[in-house]
Amino acid sequence: MKLLSAVPFALFATFSSQAFSIGGGLDLKDGLFWGADLNRNEQLDINEAKAIYNLGDEKVFAKYDTSGEGVITKFEFYDYLNRRGKEE
Repeated sequence: MKLLSAVPFALFATFSSQAFSIGGGLDLKDGLFWGADLNRNEQLDINEAKAIYNLGDEKVFAKYDTSGEGVITKFEFYDYLNRRGKEE
């Protein structure tokens, strides 16, 4: 009888981390990025960036778009998360 009650818990523990992941990412940063990258091109344009805090603000977007291509790459996004100030 105790074995039967352990089976549902084991199944829940096995699949719960996958069920609650955001955007299929490996961690919170990845989840935030992939949750905003709606077209899955591995870049955030200004419209997609609006889903992330205030990254959609034109001045903030330009500051972290270090390549100047008009998109935020995953590495530029990580830089934004690590360096953003309170005013951003």
